[in-house]
Order: sequence, then C-alpha cells, then structure tokens
Amino acid sequence: MYYFKIVPALIASAVVVWSSPAFSQTQKKFIFGLAGSGGGVDLLHVTKRIGAFKRQGLDIDLVLFQGGSQALQALISGEVKMISGGGGSAAQQARIKGAGNVLVSTYTPTMPYSLYVNPRIKSAKDLKSGKLAVSRFGSSSEFAARFMLKGLGLDPAKDVTLMQIGNQQGRFSALVSGVVDGAVIDSPNTLLAKRQGFVQLTDASTLGLIYPHNNIATIDAFNRTEPETVRAFLRAFVEGIAFYKTRKSETIPLIKEFLRLSDDAIAEESYDYFSRVTPAKPYPSVEGIRTVLGEMAATNPDAKSMKPEYFVDATFVKQLDDSGFIDKQYQKR
Repeated sequence: MYYFKIVPALIASAVVVWSSPAFSQTQKKFIFGLAGSGGGVDLLHVTKRIGAFKRQGLDIDLVLFQGGSQALQALISGEVKMISGGGGSAAQQARIKGAGNVLVSTYTPTMPYSLYVNPRIKSAKDLKSGKLAVSRFGSSSEFAARFMLKGLGLDPAKDVTLMQIGNQQGRFSALVSGVVDGAVIDSPNTLLAKRQGFVQLTDASTLGLIYPHNNIATIDAFNRTEPETVRAFLRAFVEGIAFYKTRKSETIPLIKEFLRLSDDAIAEESYDYFSRVTPAKPYPSVEGIRTVLGEMAATNPDAKSMKPEYFVDATFVKQLDDSGFIDKQYQKR
C-alpha cells in the first residue's frame, strides 16, 4: 500500500487510508472522503483493490476523516468532491439550508445494529422492565434501539429503560456485569457478543428499518460540471459491489486488510451481514431519507414540508441500470 500527505485545511487532519501509485496521465486523480471505516465501507476498498476505479480512468485515494461532520464539511467546502456518508440529519439539514450536498447512491440502506441480550431472556416480553445499553441519547444506536423495541411490540418509553453506556466495549462490559439486560451491537461486533454468550433477539434490517446508513454523496454543482466523473465512479463501484457479493473467498482477505483484522471469523461476520443488505443496484434511498426527515421533524419544522426526493439524485445509478451495465456484472460472474 502507498501513503501520501495532503495539506488543505480539513484534509490535513484526515487520515489517508490507502492511496495509489501514479498511473498514466490519462488517469484522473481523485480524493474520496470516508466518514468512517466500519463494516460496509470496506466495499470501497474492495472496489479499489480489484482495479475497478483504474479501469474507469480514476486514480482514487481514500481519505479517512474524523467522523461524518468533518467529511461533510470537506464536501461542502469543496476540498473533496465525493464522500462516503452524508445520510444523517446533519447532512439533510445542510441541504435544506442550501449547501448543495446530495446522495447519488445508498449502499447500506439500513442501520447495521442488532439487539443482543442476556441468554436468560428468551423473548421480547422477558425484556420488559429491563435495561438496554445504547451509546448515547440522540445517537443512531438509540434510534435503532427504539425502532427494534417497537418492532418487538415494546414501548421504548415505558417498557424498557435506555441507558447511555458509550462505545461497544462499554456496552459489552455492562452486559457482562449485569448492569444492563441487553445492548445495541453493530456488525461485525455481533460475533464478539455471540462469543461472550449473548443472544440476538432481533436486528434492525430484518424488522424492516430503512435508513441511509452508508452512501455516496456529492455536490449538485459537481454533478453538473463533471457528470462523467460521477458516472465513472459509480460504474466502478457497482462492479465492486458485484465482486463483493459474488466472490466471498477473495473478498474476505480484503475486508481483513481494510478493517485491520487478524480474525477470519470476524471478517466473515462482517461479510455475511453486509453482502446480504447491500443492494446490487445502489439507488439513493428515498425511503431512507423519509425516515431521516421523520426523525428531524420532531425538532425541525422545515423538515416536515420537504420531499425526500429533493435530497437524492438517482440519475446516475438509473442510467447504469437502464443501460444493462449493472445486470451484466452478475451475468459474467
């Protein structure tokens, strides 16, 4: 792998994950921002490592930012032209205010969270009057927890006490010590929960949670001025998705490389989850945005009147779909 330094204001504080050696002069040099490096995002690394970006004339450097807000700021400021992220309420609020950020693809259209409980809990009714660990109030883990509890027929305001515990390690510790009866765990940390004897009660995706968790975001002006760059990126990306979904044995080592794992089983846990929820045709999720706007509406009156279609640009994925390009990726594998 290769490393390099970039010095503009926001990018200077980002971590370069993987960059490429110089290709020919015909390769378009391109910095792509990552809002995080968790499960699912490894799809971009896989796309890069199989040479799909290069085949589309792009020399992509994946740059890891310190969270979604920093990546969004870099996108809006123009320091990067595309990011993985931009699906949450902060991004949609920025668009409402005229920032120009827009989703062109959603590749994790749900929240990758499961509800793990003490093995003595056999059903949802056993969780009544129990305590459930989330990272913090207002977080995606709390949102997922409330959704899952409702899907199990429980009232999150009355039947269960939600507790702010912090990160995964803290939530595991709270489960082990008996401080809580259950916790929201994301993939692939779900395998660690299983290894410690905890039991999955449900997961958000099987209950039908639609949410734009991992996305490709751009700026309207960039889509207008460089549409072929966006098309080339997405052509490569759908090739990467097809490789990921159909070639498990070759993908697992690349997941390990990206997530810096030594444990094959954890990489396989991540693969099994994200290969299942990742759509072959990664249209930007209008229904996911509807979920976000519904969440925002409680405190933001502007969100109530907004149409979710305003926050997405499905043009590029639709062109690939209509041309048969996406279907061909699966016919030849």
